Amino acid sequence: MKHHLAAIVICASTFAVLAQQPKVSNTHFSIEPIGGNLTATVDRFRHSNEQLWLGYEVPALPQSHLPTCSNGSDRSQMDDGCCAEYQLEDDHNSMNQGDNGPAAQNIYVLFRFDHDQLIKIRPVIAGCHLNAGGVAFTWLTGVQPEESVSFLAQLQASESNRSRIVEGALLSISYHATSEATHSLAQIALSAAPLHTREQAAFWLGVQRGHEGFLALQSLANKSTDAAFQEKLPFDFSQSSDPAAEDELLHMAKSGADVKVREQALFWIAQKAGKRATAALTDAIQNDPETEVKKRAVFALSQLPKDESVPQLIHVADTNANPVVRREAIFWLGQSQDSRALAYLEQVLKR
Repeated sequence: MKHHLAAIVICASTFAVLAQQPKVSNTHFSIEPIGGNLTATVDRFRHSNEQLWLGYEVPALPQSHLPTCSNGSDRSQMDDGCCAEYQLEDDHNSMNQGDNGPAAQNIYVLFRFDHDQLIKIRPVIAGCHLNAGGVAFTWLTGVQPEESVSFLAQLQASESNRSRIVEGALLSISYHATSEATHSLAQIALSAAPLHTREQAAFWLGVQRGHEGFLALQSLANKSTDAAFQEKLPFDFSQSSDPAAEDELLHMAKSGADVKVREQALFWIAQKAGKRATAALTDAIQNDPETEVKKRAVFALSQLPKDESVPQLIHVADTNANPVVRREAIFWLGQSQDSRALAYLEQVLKR
């Protein structure tokens, strides 16, 4: 936690030095200092009845990775870790997190307006050359990270019926270095927003926000009373880089009050594999009071590497007291196409 906060402080303290206007081609480019607050400034441009790209720069979380190329771009022509030009008007740009690009120190948060309608929100790694596709581009200076998070969170609420805008806002929030981004995502996840929005906020807490995000997910697991939302949390924990996330999954698999939560925790434990996963799955098969959870654990066991799963499935098929569970184990042994499984099934047929 201390290392994470120290990195944020360092990133924020160097922001003024690193921030500079972007290189934008194929546009009429202008620069304006933020006047009053970000919401008022954006609203002024939004009601100008023009087509416009509007953007600013904020510090990014350490090790953040953003897409840097449009589909079809020549990736051999790289400049400062980016394609020769990032095509802003290319709708095939991915908004998903990538692992192949360079880690960002700062990001550009970009908004596309078509007259008074916001039609895109796009985070881009700072330093990329941008091609605005003939659309005017205004660059805002003096935007503070906390104000950016607050503005994006407001957009999430006001544009709740437009999933593309909401997803862009949540993704952009997740990259911000300030701890306010974690707090904002957690608030959205616990709000009365549509389920998909809350799930997206929790997902980015797991994927992007490190130890802070892990703690926020723990808090959500304790506070949320929405069964459909709770069922998705094991996946979010499985995406977390925090070492304690695996322990949380094990706890949810064993002690989760809801059957669906235990089932999902067992599935995502299996995806992480390892001896602890095997132990958790076999414990659920033996001791969970619900047959459906036992069946889910058998399936999850079948997803482990065959040297781990096949012997365990054979043991379940031979010894478990529940006939439904034994049949489930036999079914997944048959699906494995493993020679040991086939030999065992031949023995069963001869009994």
